[in-house]
Amino acid sequence: MRLPSKRVWLAFFVHTLLISIAFFMSDIIPHHPPAGFVDQSLYPMSTTTEKLIKWDAHWYTYVAGHGYNAKSIVFFPLLTLFINLLSYLGLHIAIAGLLICNLFTFLSFWIMDLTFRLDFSERQVSHALLAYAVMPTSLFLNSIYTEPLFITFSLLCVYFSRLEKWWYGGIAGALAAVTRNLGIFLFLFLLYEFWKKYPRSGKSLLTAIPLFFPPIALSYYMLYNFYLLGDPISFVNSQQNWGRHFAPPWYNLWANLPLTFSNNPYSQPGIALDTFTVIIGLIGFFALTFLLQFKIPTSYLLIGWIWFLIPLSSTTSELPLYSMSRFILPIFPLYLFWGQLPSKIFYCYIFLSAFFLVLFTSLFINWYWIG
Repeated sequence: MRLPSKRVWLAFFVHTLLISIAFFMSDIIPHHPPAGFVDQSLYPMSTTTEKLIKWDAHWYTYVAGHGYNAKSIVFFPLLTLFINLLSYLGLHIAIAGLLICNLFTFLSFWIMDLTFRLDFSERQVSHALLAYAVMPTSLFLNSIYTEPLFITFSLLCVYFSRLEKWWYGGIAGALAAVTRNLGIFLFLFLLYEFWKKYPRSGKSLLTAIPLFFPPIALSYYMLYNFYLLGDPISFVNSQQNWGRHFAPPWYNLWANLPLTFSNNPYSQPGIALDTFTVIIGLIGFFALTFLLQFKIPTSYLLIGWIWFLIPLSSTTSELPLYSMSRFILPIFPLYLFWGQLPSKIFYCYIFLSAFFLVLFTSLFINWYWIG
């Protein structure tokens, strides 16, 4: 694996600079009292640390410190295991979580660069990395959320499978599968890549053993669910505790439209961002699928649509596109759509997206719901 290139450092610097600007701008935005769960065991902690820990970040620190219950079982375990590992060394749980997530944030830029360079030009890769750096919900890379780990391990799975290094790809896919529920679908990605390469590889079918690592990893978490709560798919059934249920994607988008311009002081920023991000995501996927000027490997398109449509089918009555703007963040094929746009359109998007990243990060720090 090559060392991080200059474009990796540049994209990471741009992202970090925008988050830092938002960090200081947040002091001039009206502060809301906490509206979600707060892990009281984190306190006392510094004001600087507290700014970056909001909403679900409190659930991850709580699980790391107190273990699972019937409601928190929906949060997959790898991030909390890493937090525990560092906390055993004497670090405060919040500091441990922030260190891990920000380390994986940098790694995600590096692995994205390596992966995209397998198929795309230097210019297209640079543009894709920059689009990732200024994604309006990339703020979650710097809090205690699973996004940076999930993106990194997913891209490692993709990278190694494209190089036919199936054991490394299978291990990375397994780690992604115990980071986020959508990681299990990397099994399909691995199967597709193996099926495409197998006829000319001349290797035994035993080579396919690592392809099954993601479902095997998930099965261990299911065994833990059964041991703890008597239900191997408690992480699925417990979604009802969060008000989630199935509805067709087009219904959820349509239901969210009239809420987009509501005046709810807590949820409105996130609702509006969900709407616009989903619409842009749809435009991107349709362009990648049907327009010949946009090139993308078929396996990327397969995993991208799956990762897009499954969360788009999970809804609540109050938030029809519940956290979709955050769920779109790890869908790496979309950055290849932005990376292939004409330069004028691309840079207009980048400046607009960078503005919204600063705005939404400042709002997030002040307990506004973003995703």
